[in-house]
Amino acid sequence: MVDHSRLCNSGQCDFNFLRRRLVAKELIDSDISDKELLHGSFRDIAFVNQYFGGISPVREAILALRPQSVLDVGCGFADLPRAIARDARKNMLKIQITCLDSNPDILDLARQRSADYAELLFVLARGEALPFPARSFDAGCCTLALHHCEPEAAVGLLRELRRVTRHPMIADLRRCYGGLLGAYAFSRLLSHNRLTRHDAPMSVRRAYTPLEALELAREAGWRKPSVRTTPFFRMLLTDES
Repeated sequence: MVDHSRLCNSGQCDFNFLRRRLVAKELIDSDISDKELLHGSFRDIAFVNQYFGGISPVREAILALRPQSVLDVGCGFADLPRAIARDARKNMLKIQITCLDSNPDILDLARQRSADYAELLFVLARGEALPFPARSFDAGCCTLALHHCEPEAAVGLLRELRRVTRHPMIADLRRCYGGLLGAYAFSRLLSHNRLTRHDAPMSVRRAYTPLEALELAREAGWRKPSVRTTPFFRMLLTDES
């Protein structure tokens, strides 16, 4: 949570704290014994993805490639894979989507929610150690997970995504003032979940800037990474095949 006494000094608000990425652990990354509380937080994330720019940019970028195989790292409730599968069906495209997550409870819930989607396969694994051979997938994505990683782990995730996919892409928050205000507004006005209320603003403070994300991608061996900003204070990081 932001310390407001730190923000304001003699009536002048100081946002310099956003110049550096926050090093702290989000509650959702802890061992949560209350599974309904955890599920509620992921439902909030799915809501944000649907209505605040989390799905559309990635879905459009992936479908433009017309891939036959897609990997989604950190799939959460698998709301993005289902959206991709629905669009593939509309366009008569044959596609298989592997949904990977490191949390078995969330993966089980994603599997239950996706019972009508034969295109989706579910794998329990960590993004920093993907259990697939090189270039196993036409496209790979990772949404709202990069900011959970410290730089060394982020580079490991990016390196693995680059290794197993021909077209890797990362969609995440941008660390910026507008994003922080938006996270506060959402977490206070549209959610009663205590994990969301704590983690939403912290997620923005832990997010990388576009320039930082580019540097991480270069360090991970991405060939020619590029990044573009997307609505609702997000960004999409991609690489050439």
